[in-house]
Amino acid sequence: MIDTESTHLNEQDGETAMTITLYTKPGCVQCRATARQFDKADVRIDTIDVSADTAAAQLLADLGYRSVPVVIADGQSWAGHRPDRVDAVIRQLAQAMSCPHL
Repeated sequence: MIDTESTHLNEQDGETAMTITLYTKPGCVQCRATARQFDKADVRIDTIDVSADTAAAQLLADLGYRSVPVVIADGQSWAGHRPDRVDAVIRQLAQAMSCPHL
């Protein structure tokens, strides 16, 4: 669901606070669950289908990943549906949004 009126958690003053990329493929249940968890928290993610993007598939292979989903967020990355890791990124974004910028 896209709500153009809402403020996404990873945007601050029109700028993205953190880029989150989800590498996925069609029919991947874990990929959908990971995307849904970010969506429920109103966190915008970039989704890349590795079955359609051979360069992205090669990047993941070069990084040592052999399955999807793979999440890359703010210098950290992991494979598989990891609700604990997704929650940690969401908390990190929420904390950054509540902290005044100098």
